[in-house]
Formats: sequence, C-alpha cells, structure tokens
Amino acid sequence: MFPLLSLVDLLIDALILLIFVYSILSWFRHDPRNPIIRIVNGIVEPLLHPIRAVMPALGPVDLSPMIAMLVLWLLRSLLRGAV
Repeated sequence: MFPLLSLVDLLIDALILLIFVYSILSWFRHDPRNPIIRIVNGIVEPLLHPIRAVMPALGPVDLSPMIAMLVLWLLRSLLRGAV
C-alpha cells in the first residue's frame, strides 16, 4: 500500500474508533469540561452533524454514529481495493 493510502487508512481507523468511544461515552454521565471528552466531541460532532441534519428523528435513538461508521468502513474498503 502506498504511504499516503496507509496514512488515510490509519486515519479512517482512528475515526471509527473515536466514533465508537463517543457512542459508549454517551451512555454514561461525564463532565463536558473534561479535556478528553472535549477532544472526542470536537472531532466526532462535525462528522455526525451532517448525517443528523439529513436523517429523520427516531425518538431517543441516534443512528448517526452507526451510519458514519458504515460510511467510513465503505470508504476504507474502496481505498483498500484500489491498491
């Protein structure tokens, strides 16, 4: 794999992990002033906001993290298949 594609692949893996961590953290009470929480929210929220704007509301269930992860997995598969 080319170095740039390896870097993009690693970035996609990191984003998937951060979205997963964001989803798990949403189940628990946490201090929004915590620096780690702020970093995770600052990275993940801009990715989820456009999905939430398009998707209809399903009550208390937020499927935007799952959709974002599916899109990232698809993108990663396309990149891996391109080499």
